[in-house]
Amino acid sequence: MDAKKTDHKQFLITYISYILLIIATLTVAILSYIYIQSQWTYLIIFSLLFLLVIISYRFKKRLYLIIHQSYLTNIRADVIEPLELTPAVDMIYIQRRLLKEGFKLHYTDQQYVVLTKIEKDDQIRKVFQHYILYVAVLLFHEESSFYQGKVDQLINQIQYDSQTQDKKRIDRLLITQYKPIKTFNDKAKDAINEIIFIKTDRHIVSTINVGLFESPKLALMLMSKTYQPSSYYDLHRKLILTSLQ
Repeated sequence: MDAKKTDHKQFLITYISYILLIIATLTVAILSYIYIQSQWTYLIIFSLLFLLVIISYRFKKRLYLIIHQSYLTNIRADVIEPLELTPAVDMIYIQRRLLKEGFKLHYTDQQYVVLTKIEKDDQIRKVFQHYILYVAVLLFHEESSFYQGKVDQLINQIQYDSQTQDKKRIDRLLITQYKPIKTFNDKAKDAINEIIFIKTDRHIVSTINVGLFESPKLALMLMSKTYQPSSYYDLHRKLILTSLQ
């Protein structure tokens, strides 16, 4: 069974199990009300409903996990080919391209640079518009991890300041992480493939890692060609392609 069918089967089993659980709980609650004529009736019903709330929360998390896994499965099935780069495409070139796209330098040290941009979500979300936070992390050294604790702290602080000071609610987060790679091996491949795409009722988080190879001059990333788990994913993809052209 391929990955898509496995994801679909898991979703159906979980969803049907949840529906059956709701039916069973409500049935027991109704029968308790009809046949148990005592002071314990309402306590039993309340306990059943409270248990249903707890289990519903767990089922919702399980369903989201399966849905997120299906997004990644579809992305892997439609992965973009390695992009050929001109000799001029390096970290400095990418930084200049992103600055032209409206990014601002947010943080820099000897290990990496963080560029950010906050835009009102008026392209996709026509009502109840909030904001999109774009983050670009440019790592200088091959041995550096794509995921940096300091970057997570910066993102959390940006979201907090935007919400409390600027009154801009950020619920779309698009993160691109670039890193030079000299040697392509399983470790480098696994690091590039460690992407994130999370879509809930309120938030979207997309993280794509880009490996820049010196010889041959290629950019490798786990990003789909045509598949779109969300219109925001397409925004993210177009931005990455722009930064590398």
